[in-house]
Amino acid sequence: MHDSKEKEVTGADEKQAISRRDYTDYEDQSNPPTAGEEAAIIRKLDYRLLPFVFVLYSLSVLDRSNIGNAKLAGLEKDVNLSGNRYNWLGTLFYIAYILFQWTTFGWKQFPAHIWGAFVVFFWGFIATVQAGVTGWGGLMTCRFFLGIAESMYGPGIPLYLSYFYPRDKIGFRHGVFISGAAMANAYGSALAYGITQINGTLAPWRILFLIEGLPTCALAVFAWFFLPDSIAKARFLTEREKTIATRFVARHQKVEEGKAKTGLRPQEVLQAFKDPKSYIPALMYFSVNVSFASLPLFLPTIISDIGVFSEIQSQGLSAPPYLLAFIFIILCSFLSDYFRTRSVFITIAAIVAGVGFIMLGAGTSAATRYAGTFLATQIFVCVSLLLSWTANLSASESRRAGGYVILSTIGQCGPLLGTNVFPSSEKPYYRKGMWISCAFSFLVAVLSVTLSLIIKWEEKRGKRAGGEVGEGSEVDVMDTGSGDDEKMRIAA
Repeated sequence: MHDSKEKEVTGADEKQAISRRDYTDYEDQSNPPTAGEEAAIIRKLDYRLLPFVFVLYSLSVLDRSNIGNAKLAGLEKDVNLSGNRYNWLGTLFYIAYILFQWTTFGWKQFPAHIWGAFVVFFWGFIATVQAGVTGWGGLMTCRFFLGIAESMYGPGIPLYLSYFYPRDKIGFRHGVFISGAAMANAYGSALAYGITQINGTLAPWRILFLIEGLPTCALAVFAWFFLPDSIAKARFLTEREKTIATRFVARHQKVEEGKAKTGLRPQEVLQAFKDPKSYIPALMYFSVNVSFASLPLFLPTIISDIGVFSEIQSQGLSAPPYLLAFIFIILCSFLSDYFRTRSVFITIAAIVAGVGFIMLGAGTSAATRYAGTFLATQIFVCVSLLLSWTANLSASESRRAGGYVILSTIGQCGPLLGTNVFPSSEKPYYRKGMWISCAFSFLVAVLSVTLSLIIKWEEKRGKRAGGEVGEGSEVDVMDTGSGDDEKMRIAA
């Protein structure tokens, strides 16, 4: 009987089957796991994975966005960033970042510890050698290769984390991961503030690149030994813990552990590209990234150009808005898991950010405009929730990988616009950039409500047809562990 079940799962219908149909492969029926055991294993995974991916992403964002701090620390004069040259540094980075989004598949195709270590060293090395450039051409080359290297890490980690957590728990973990961006911009500004006080033989911007790039290279060694490839290969889990972890990950998802074949499955990737719902989060991500990617590059300059702060003071004053964003990313990610909804929190965060850009664009006083930065940076909250929503729309790992490639490839085109809407000719108010960012923030809110309504419509249609709600819909049947089925909102 067991063999027949295995053939059913690994046969022609495998691409549609999900492992929740048969939990007997993942648990000992004579000694079923308790809710306490599951919670303890999730905490164990949290302690192992979250701090490390948080630190790495923090360094990743720091290494890409410190160009804004370096500009105020003397880079602009030493490398001659006259005209649109500074804008081109951001544009070229994101061209490379977009063109290599397909490298997200590496987190599915190759062992995570090997892929992760290679990627971390690659971007750390490029970030460090920026300290040695002597002209604009050399810096442009570094920014292009840095875009390639960073496209291989950040977009793939949400997919990687989804291998270890159930769908209704992944939102908070994505929030912790993405909050590394806000934290990087917070302490990056503070660090830049301190470095600009250094008087030495090296220019402050060169020291900045060295101090923020070299630690990344060192962490590549830790990535080799620290990142588990999968639940089955997690040496910090016991055999029973591995079995229980595989079981709770299998809820509403196809797990590819043990008997199931691992590796990328092109047919399932293609399913993501055929699903129209895959493109709405991508359009939302594009809109978010218009401001999400440009704010770290231009916020120090925007604050400096308010007119009452020096360049050194503006470095330090860039930190508090990001600290607030860090807090709300964690809070909203936790609440979205608790209430099992993504759209409500995305909509609220986008509207708040839009109001912030209005204050920046319409305000003239220093107090109003600086207060606006605290609201505008709340657009960061939308990023973590979009990553979770994308994961919830796909049950299998390969289809999820396809969804993330769509999300990132389309979404990362946003910075191409965002990095070019704050030209120096718009000083000191940068009204064009503010109004454009405001419009896209409100567009995120509209698209969020639209996707939620589509999912609810599909749910009702499925109920009228008398069948189960389809994969990626708003409501899925979830085993509570007590034998009772509970309908839970996890995708809208």
